[in-house]
Amino acid sequence: MNPIFSILLTCLLAGSSVFCAEGTVALSRDKAISLAFANHRELRIASLEIKRAASRVQWAGRLDNPELELSASGDGVGLDEGEGNYEVAFSQRFPLTSKLKKEKGLRRWQVILAEAEVVERRRELAGEVDRAVVELLVTREKIRLAREGVTLNKEIVLFLEERAKLGEASKLDVMQATLNGRTLEQEFKLLQTQEKQQRFALNQLIGLEADAVPSLAGSLDLPAARPATGGDIAPILSRRPDHVLALAKTDEARAAIALEESKRWEDIEVKVFVEGEDAVDDPTGRDRNTFAGVGISIPLPFRQKNQEGIARAQIDAEAAAEGVEAAQFTVRAECEEAWQRRLDSWQLAHEARGELLDLAEENLTGFRAAYEKGEATLTQVQKAQEQVLQLRAAAAGFLADYHLADARVRFVTGAYPGLTISRPTEK
Repeated sequence: MNPIFSILLTCLLAGSSVFCAEGTVALSRDKAISLAFANHRELRIASLEIKRAASRVQWAGRLDNPELELSASGDGVGLDEGEGNYEVAFSQRFPLTSKLKKEKGLRRWQVILAEAEVVERRRELAGEVDRAVVELLVTREKIRLAREGVTLNKEIVLFLEERAKLGEASKLDVMQATLNGRTLEQEFKLLQTQEKQQRFALNQLIGLEADAVPSLAGSLDLPAARPATGGDIAPILSRRPDHVLALAKTDEARAAIALEESKRWEDIEVKVFVEGEDAVDDPTGRDRNTFAGVGISIPLPFRQKNQEGIARAQIDAEAAAEGVEAAQFTVRAECEEAWQRRLDSWQLAHEARGELLDLAEENLTGFRAAYEKGEATLTQVQKAQEQVLQLRAAAAGFLADYHLADARVRFVTGAYPGLTISRPTEK
């Protein structure tokens, strides 16, 4: 058997299992997502919106500040008889309706909105991290395969150099193998550069320093079972923060309508006052007197009944209802597309790793045996070798596509840790 082709065949067969190797368990995909949730700076800033909304709840539903009125008058610019009066009054505005309670209820729904918006940002971040981890795993496996190819090529060059000294191989074969090695080394360096850039991007997403080198756990095995092409959409809708956000907007809109309707009647004003009077009467002379009383001011809704505010709130409610339907359609469409893409990727990867590749390897073995007997040319053997290499590269690419498609399914279904959010019942 020709040693050169023995070495080549060994490399090709070894490449068939390189994507099944498992790395050291250090940072899983879920762990990377949890780190991103804990360390992402922009996410922590976005979380402050929840505190702002909660603060508005705390201070909502309170009466306006009371007013203190002081007044004094005299006749110094008139008869100048020493007459005068003064008044001290406290006034407070009170709503005739349950406006304050409804305002507080509206603010509570706005807290839910803020939480849903933050959770949706967490889902987007989780999707970015999950995809980045998969892409980094794929690149590292390609680097491992390329490293084996470079090492193998060096062994081939050394073998040909020894055979050239004995006159059993030409210098052209040695030069061709050397050039192939340079090409493999360039591809290897390109993959290393790509891996470094992906690692920097992943470190930024999960909040690690740029020079950190995460050791990722996980394998790129192809599942033996055919992936599902559908599922129950109800639990997915309950997990999707954007759908929960759309539902919360409808609740907020109803609370806003109730608040605006409660503003049909403006606040009444209650006034408590003490009034003193100093007057000169004939024939009794100077006389002092003090009065105390309560006053009330009731605005009559003859012209302004907050029609504009009510109409605006009703339009917002219609838009919120349309938003729920749009969100449900989007979720269903995204899930169906992601499920189908995952299935298509699985089928392509399964076929690429199956009969076609086996046939190409048998073809290479046959040409190799024919070449040893002088029944085939070196060009035919090289062409068969290229076919196997191309199929092996295609199989690796299809396998990577499957795992990226599976990560897409995870994103559209919201199957990440730490994305729970609930809609409270209205009080």
